[in-house]
Order: sequence, then C-alpha cells, then structure tokens
Amino acid sequence: MNSVKDKLKIILITYNRKKKLQDTLDNILAENSPVRDFDITVLDNASTDGSSEVLEEYCKKYSNLEHIRHRINIGGNANICRAFEYAAACGKEYVWVLCDDDKYDFNNWEEVEKRIYAKDDIICVADYVFPEGQKDNKAYQIFQLTFVPAGIYRTGIITDDVIINMYESIYTMFQQACLSIDTINRGGKITVLSKPIVFNGIDFEDRVEDVSYTRGQSKNGLISKRKQDSFWILGFASIITMLNDKFLQGECMEAAIPYKDMYGNFDNFYRAINYYYVKEGKYSYFYEIYNVLHPHRQKEFDKINELVLNYDIAQIRKMSERLEAKMADMSAKFWFLPCLVSVKKDEKHKIVKVCGIKFKFRRKK
Repeated sequence: MNSVKDKLKIILITYNRKKKLQDTLDNILAENSPVRDFDITVLDNASTDGSSEVLEEYCKKYSNLEHIRHRINIGGNANICRAFEYAAACGKEYVWVLCDDDKYDFNNWEEVEKRIYAKDDIICVADYVFPEGQKDNKAYQIFQLTFVPAGIYRTGIITDDVIINMYESIYTMFQQACLSIDTINRGGKITVLSKPIVFNGIDFEDRVEDVSYTRGQSKNGLISKRKQDSFWILGFASIITMLNDKFLQGECMEAAIPYKDMYGNFDNFYRAINYYYVKEGKYSYFYEIYNVLHPHRQKEFDKINELVLNYDIAQIRKMSERLEAKMADMSAKFWFLPCLVSVKKDEKHKIVKVCGIKFKFRRKK
C-alpha cells in the first residue's frame, strides 16, 4: 500500500503576503508536521513584496518544495482555478490547495489518512460553520467548502466539466464550490473530520490588511462593475444555482445568511440587500439572491419591499402636495411658473407636470 505522501499533492497559492507566507511555510514544514516531506508546489501570483525571493530561499532548504512564479498577476480566483487544473494532471490521487494566511493544527491528521485510504471524494478539514450535529448536512458542507483550504479533494473528481465551470465561475468568487456542488449532484462522498485541521486566518488578523475581492488590482484601473458591486452573498447565491436540487439551494442560503460572520439573522440580511441593491436600483443582483431563497423567505422579502415602495410613494405624494401649495402662493408673483409646473385633477387622479414630465397619483378617497 502506498503511503499518503505518495497520494497527496499540496499546492499553496500566494500573493504579496511575505510575512504570512513565511509563517505558513514554517507551520507546514515544521519538524512535527506530518506533511513536511510531501510534494508541495507554491503558485506565486507575481508577488512584488519580496515573497518570491523568500520562496527561492525556502526551495534551497527543502528539496520537496517547488516555486512557480506567474509572469503576471492573474488574480486570486484564477490562481485557485490554476491550482486545481495543475492538480488534475499531477499524478497524485488527492490534492490539498492551501492559502498563505491560515492556521493549521495537525493533531487529527491520522483521520485524514484514514479517509484518503477510504477513497472519499472530499475530506472536509475545517468545521467552523457547522452547528452541533450538522456535519452531514449538505448545505453546511457546501458553505464550509467555500473556504479554499477546507477541502482535500480526490483528483479524479476534477473533470474537464468541473474545470471549465470553475474558470467560467470566477466572477462569483466561489469557483472552488464547483467541486462540492458537482460531488453532491452526483451523489459522491463528503466526510467532515471529527476535529479540524485548518482554521480561517481572517479570524486571527487585525482586519487592517486588504482582503477585498479587488485585492491586487489598481484602485483606479480596470475593474468590472460586477466585481465592484459584489458582496459575499451575491457570489454564493450565484454559484449554488448549479445545484440540481432547488430545495438545497434554499437550504444553503439558510445556512449562510444567519452565520455570525455574515448577517447574523435574516432581518439584517433583508435590510442590507434592500439598502445595497433595491434602493440603488440594482435589481438584477437582487433577483439573483431572491431566486435561490426558500418561498417563505421570498414572501418575507416581498412584505418588506412593499413597505419600502409604499413609503417612497407616500413621500412623493407629500412632496407633490407641498409643491401644489407653494405654487398657489407663488403664482401671483411668478406668472411664468405654470409653464414649468402644473397640477391638474380628474375624477380619480392628481396629475403633476414638471417641465413636461407627467406624474400621475391616484386621489385619496
């Protein structure tokens, strides 16, 4: 029987995090690390902060470490796709794609090896989103596996279709979810470890570092409107439409929205989406999110939007009434005002005309 070292490829993606990259390398290459002798490839996204030079020094010390520096920065999400594309052809049975800013505890590594020998499709090595007793819940599994290092994947599931869809899903920022979604669609095997191996580095950061979706891009350069307008929940709502099970799509939203680092509850979520997408007139984004919610959540949203719409109409009506009163007072002084603004009434409506533009309101009974 081949050792796990012969079965598992580790790929680390990095860009301009020199200090955190060093910490990550020291963590996985430490004397007590069970993966220190594994084949490890670092995909360096054309770093400019000295990370590339650090990697060259580490490669001199560790013969199992390979450094591939991209000629240009292809973007963090494209680098994730490239890591899985590279893994599909690496000749190993499993791949673990790591980021450069997370934390690791290898005390439960023995369970990883057991799951590899059991030939699971995906081994989930993080568990911070799961409520107690929910590790077999597919919605929470998909949610957790949006965290890139959370999954150790059997390379046999990285098919042409999966890679194509990953690249085409870069705009969602959740291209890696194609793997878990395809596995669930096929009825594949996902196991969540009893104790986690990896922990999200953002929980240990001072929140000063740029962790935005546009990291690495010029602030005044070419950035797509979609990316400028995106929030976590928009990308997640878009990627889960690949699930064949419509009910499971809604369950994924039920898992993600109330999570403590997302919105905490649905009331906060409704307010945020109304503020950023409805009131701003970005209805296409709103409906991407709305369409994957459970029907009872859609009804709750409808009620809130009806209140918002009625409030806006009431404000416009009050404004027109104030305008009408002001006109009556000013018409004697400014004979030309009726040419610009006029108010007429019929049996059912009040019609306000401003510079030739008509606004029609149903009259109060």
